[in-house]
Amino acid sequence: MRMSGLPTLCLGVLMLAVPARVQLRAQVTGRVRVVSAADRAPIIGAELRDSVGQVIARSDAEGLVRWPVGREVRSVRALGFRMFMLRGSERDSVLALEPLPTVLPGFTTTVGQRVIRAAESPRTVTVLDRRDIDAAAAVSANQLLRQIPGLQEIASPPARTSISIRGFSDARVLVLVDGEPIPGTLTDSRDIGRLSTLSAERIEVTKGPSAVEFGSDAIGGVINLVQAAPTKRFTMDGTARMGELGRQEANAGVSHTLGRFGYRVNAGWRQMDQVTGVNASGSTLNRVYDGRLDLRYAVSERLNLRLDLQGTQERQRWPVDGLFNGFIDNIGGQGFVEGTYRGLGGVWRARSFAQRFAYQYKQAQGLVPIAGSGDSLEQRERLSRTLLAYSRVLGRHTIDAGFQFSARALAAPAKVDGDSLTDRVREVYVRDAFSLGRSHWTLGVRHTDGTLWGAATNPSFGTRVQLSDRVSVQANLARGFRAPGFKDIRYTFTNVSGGYEIIGNTDLRPESSWSRSLGASWAASTAFGVDVEWYHTAVDDLIDTRFQSIGASGLQTFANVNIARARTQGVEVTLRGLVAGTEWSVGYDHLSARDLEFNVPLSRRASHTARARLSRLWDIRQGLTTDVTARYTGAAPLVSSGSLDGSEPPRITAEQGAMLSVDLQFRQALTRTWELSAGVNNALNQRPALWTPAFDRQAFAALRWRFQQQD
Repeated sequence: MRMSGLPTLCLGVLMLAVPARVQLRAQVTGRVRVVSAADRAPIIGAELRDSVGQVIARSDAEGLVRWPVGREVRSVRALGFRMFMLRGSERDSVLALEPLPTVLPGFTTTVGQRVIRAAESPRTVTVLDRRDIDAAAAVSANQLLRQIPGLQEIASPPARTSISIRGFSDARVLVLVDGEPIPGTLTDSRDIGRLSTLSAERIEVTKGPSAVEFGSDAIGGVINLVQAAPTKRFTMDGTARMGELGRQEANAGVSHTLGRFGYRVNAGWRQMDQVTGVNASGSTLNRVYDGRLDLRYAVSERLNLRLDLQGTQERQRWPVDGLFNGFIDNIGGQGFVEGTYRGLGGVWRARSFAQRFAYQYKQAQGLVPIAGSGDSLEQRERLSRTLLAYSRVLGRHTIDAGFQFSARALAAPAKVDGDSLTDRVREVYVRDAFSLGRSHWTLGVRHTDGTLWGAATNPSFGTRVQLSDRVSVQANLARGFRAPGFKDIRYTFTNVSGGYEIIGNTDLRPESSWSRSLGASWAASTAFGVDVEWYHTAVDDLIDTRFQSIGASGLQTFANVNIARARTQGVEVTLRGLVAGTEWSVGYDHLSARDLEFNVPLSRRASHTARARLSRLWDIRQGLTTDVTARYTGAAPLVSSGSLDGSEPPRITAEQGAMLSVDLQFRQALTRTWELSAGVNNALNQRPALWTPAFDRQAFAALRWRFQQQD
């Protein structure tokens, strides 16, 4: 791969206003750690200055600051922070800086799997932590993500669902677990309902293109589920939940850190008599088993090793007609080994990742599939990736650079020529993040080269400026892309019962996009804040299906083609606050999503989405937590596929009805180890016209046990 075509990053930016200094009068011996008082996480690039304002030193990626012994520290400054606390001994003291009201808690993953504060990103980042997951009683990610304004759940009948971010869904939203893609991407069998929250610490939702950080498919945004690390103390927990519509769940886990070695083991099972996209009962079923093993070992202060393994088995069953049931069986496994080394002036990270996934469709006249029935030829996909990344703090700059190589293979008998396909992808990236006065800047570029479809170079540029302690603004300009998938290029899909087939197109070009956003945050006080953002994304060469002809077999034939242009734009507003011990938030997103080739809306994209939530912890017994969430999804047009020659353009054929869903839950701590919870989803039992997901009202109850060893 040639490197000479990469753009050169320009690091010269004008100095903006300088924030007020925080005074510290103490003789130190040359080393302190700078952290946030809110989460105790390290702060990168914090400046320690002497009595005349000269910078003595800056903190590194671990928050450590070292400087010549004997210098007197008079001020400590870090963008987004205003106060500090000095703790510990002089040699190993800790400076804890208080975040400004506009700096919300939360972290997000960037290039090379480096974690930064969400407030340092020029994009809108929503971080859902374990409290949010528990408040929604969500065991699969779609149950939680569909509540966020700007995100919509879009089903792909018969048995999978995707999340649309600002109008883009399915293959244009990158879904990851610990920075690695979920199984099923090569066969377009990615199903966010398969994504378990069993051992999740948080879910990061980045809105807008993130090609520099993650590469292809991140046109709409990125969903990254970050799994929890081993606990410091020995911990065991388990949950059992039952509810209407056949809801049954059980999970258990154990975690501990012994000296330098830590481990976490989780396993779970869940099922429901519903399949997304099918409004039916009786023979409908969705069952998932999954497990995860995480091992971590600190070889030394500089070298850390990690092994992560996880697997999933899923069965989905639904009625095809009056006689037959359809079955999809999925089995997936993936894992990585990783080493992190602190040395040679920075942090090195090497990761090797492997994934396997098998998909099989069968039919039956009863509740058990018949061997050899339906399209029972198993499809298998393999993915392996190797990443080498380096991060270093150079003065006020934090530089990230890396190289990634991926090998992909798909075996699909009778679906592709020769029954299999392979692809090799090479990627290189560089990114610079730096602060100047009250502003934080990011510049980056990633070059991607694939043997099956070609190459793409994607830059990004963004800034976040702290105008005052209570007001900040952000802006971002980024290019994204989506490489044509195996199914787009060389795959033939036939649905005899549906009367159609879709054929691949080897002449497809990568989709490309430019995205712009401008936002502001105002924290009137610690009890009230407002976030506003305008966004605009324009896509060229969008890949879509178009009617081609009636084949010799009588089936309608559709082809994948690059249509001219599409655009999504809108405004997002979030209000949040704390009143009398009750946390509340209200969010709203207005979206305009259009196919500019034929001047029609994008199908199933609602113009209005909103969410309101109330949460409170009551001083009753060991503690009672109540959560109320209302989400609104406006009406959305249903648009047909046009013909390949343009003689029959896409047109609006119907309208999906609006929906207001209200979810209620309480969690009561019975003892220090036992917790009882109960709730109801879609309490109003709304079933709008032409909704493809099933949204029946569902009451549920759960019992959780958690034991943690005390000191």
